[in-house]
Amino acid sequence: MGTGAIGVVGGGVIGTSWAAFFASKGFMVKIYDIDKEALRKSLKQARDTMAFMSQKGLMDPRTLDRTDTLLSAAQSLEEVAEGVQWVQESAAENYRVKHQIYQILDTCAPPDAILASSSSGLLMTEIQKAATVPERCLIAHPFNPPHLVPLVELVPGVKTSKGTIGKARSFFERQGKLPVVLKKEVPGHIANRLAAALWREAIHLILEGVASVSDVDRAVSYGPGIRWALMGPHLTYHLGGGEGGIGHFIDHLAPAFESWWQDLACWDEFPRAAKEALTEGIAEEVQGKHPSELVKWRDEKLVRLMKELYS
Repeated sequence: MGTGAIGVVGGGVIGTSWAAFFASKGFMVKIYDIDKEALRKSLKQARDTMAFMSQKGLMDPRTLDRTDTLLSAAQSLEEVAEGVQWVQESAAENYRVKHQIYQILDTCAPPDAILASSSSGLLMTEIQKAATVPERCLIAHPFNPPHLVPLVELVPGVKTSKGTIGKARSFFERQGKLPVVLKKEVPGHIANRLAAALWREAIHLILEGVASVSDVDRAVSYGPGIRWALMGPHLTYHLGGGEGGIGHFIDHLAPAFESWWQDLACWDEFPRAAKEALTEGIAEEVQGKHPSELVKWRDEKLVRLMKELYS
């Protein structure tokens, strides 16, 4: 079980999920959001999430009895940073906003506290310019929802110390996360870049009239998505090469892939027709279900999948 205190900045979907995750590990968690109503909702949702985790056997049920003690609201950035060992910032994807936040966190957090950002694509090299101790700042990007999905992408800025990366990796591994470390910064990190590439082609197939939104989604989730839950593309294709492995796979299928790549979408601006097409397609796919219903269904399935894969 965790000891010490953690500050969470941002009471949105990601920050709230992080708060529930850290509290489920026994850490004292303080949440801050500039919007007081959002902060109130975040605390309630974090407590509800912990109840769900306890029900599913994802945390010590005795920890649930301490929820009101483990989760609290901070009234300022100064308060959320005071006395913590770790700050998980999940504020707006905006450099100006993050600079303002990191100036305060850097001043108020203990000298040995790590300052981590959940940013899904911004560069820590730019964010850490606002800190006088940039060596302790890094990206710790989760995949949604953080309280269930184990991936955390650790991305250093140019001034992030190797010690900070090592501490962050060890910290998350102790909490049951599966961190990956980027050797260099790129916008979108690893997982979101791969997801963006897939989504572009998925949109292209819809706009070209190849298939409906729901059928494109099914093609991913009931096909390669099942394998991807177990292994990434390289290991997948290594097995596809039989005894010859990925070398054999490349020798025999590289021409096919080259012909597909030549036909793939290559635009880098969102097509004007995409929003309407996707909105209509999603309406047909969800058949009137509220997003909260879909989140509940997703999380129930994720729990079963995670237990099967990682127990």
